[in-house]
Amino acid sequence: MESPCTKCIAISGHKALRFHVATVEGFPSSSDRDQLCWDLILESSKQDKLLWEKMKEIQGDDALKAQLIDYANMERCTTQIRGELIAKARISIPCLTNTDHSYTQNLTCDAQAPLKNPAFRVLLEAQWWGPKGEGRRCGRKGNAYTDNLPILALIACAVECVLLGVKRGSPVDFSESYFKSWWETFMQLLTEFSNKCPTYLETVWDELKEGLWKGHTALTTHDPTPIFDFSALETAAKVTKQGKA
Repeated sequence: MESPCTKCIAISGHKALRFHVATVEGFPSSSDRDQLCWDLILESSKQDKLLWEKMKEIQGDDALKAQLIDYANMERCTTQIRGELIAKARISIPCLTNTDHSYTQNLTCDAQAPLKNPAFRVLLEAQWWGPKGEGRRCGRKGNAYTDNLPILALIACAVECVLLGVKRGSPVDFSESYFKSWWETFMQLLTEFSNKCPTYLETVWDELKEGLWKGHTALTTHDPTPIFDFSALETAAKVTKQGKA
């Protein structure tokens, strides 16, 4: 990849893969990963006329096409993002400093205020809102890293991974084989929130975005429960938003 344009296409494709893992599919299917990788490289190159003209030439060059796919590398990209996120989770979640901390202190679950634990905001900021974070670079308007369910599901998986490690007394690998099903479960729950109490979910993101653009909040813990009163949450959220109008 000696051509500057080709190198730019490779870098653009890698960024597109990172974006996909964060905001679309935290644990991409193992089948046809090369095709997904190539599709994302193609799509990202369309955003620049010069790169797209070069891409038209590359499409007929199987060797160069393979090099681009290898550079972007879906498996390496997903492993990289999970590694970055779990490292930040292990640092940020204070229960790691207390080996006697009960596993029942679940950072992601509170019946009175589900999804509003500061763990979500802290990890969003640490991973995507740092000085060079992808989320921060997108700006406030139309930011695809916010109002996004897959990114919340990925963070929830990282938190669960840390808590499981606390319970076992040693770090747990943030592996696809174990946590892909967790991500799918969290996505189902978040979709249920989106369908049954959309206003409440909107307030969750309103508070997250306010925190992300203003600064740091300390982590806290809450007792978990698997039962939520969606109707009450939605009603309360609507009253709150009406009061701010």
